[in-house]
Amino acid sequence: AAARALGAAYSRYADDLAFSGGRELQRGAERFHLLACRIGLEEGFPLATRKTRIMRRGVRQQLTGIVVNAHPNLPRPQYDRLKAMLYNCTRFGPDSQNRGGHTDFRTRLGGQVAYVESLNPARGRRLRELFERIAWEQDP
Repeated sequence: AAARALGAAYSRYADDLAFSGGRELQRGAERFHLLACRIGLEEGFPLATRKTRIMRRGVRQQLTGIVVNAHPNLPRPQYDRLKAMLYNCTRFGPDSQNRGGHTDFRTRLGGQVAYVESLNPARGRRLRELFERIAWEQDP
């Protein structure tokens, strides 16, 4: 109700809360933050104030490891590392990139690609194309 009064939206992932809105929320961000903390404490929730961020327009807005500015996206450095790993798998084979010694590297890498596809289908398609070009050893 407090967010709605400022024309803001509220979302939650597990115990992480996010409020987003326009100018009205921006003008009252500090007061709103104090209000949200007071409500949380009154309801008996512990607060992790070190995790609190007020992210204004024009900066990378990241929640639970996902960039959420215009649409959900993987942070660019993470995307670039995954893309480079996939490319190197196509050139040098997947064993060259399995530095963690994962027993089912194919499934692990496929899961990472699927995660990107769920966040950003266009970027995910590019990674899926690279993934499909990898020459995997034949399954037993």
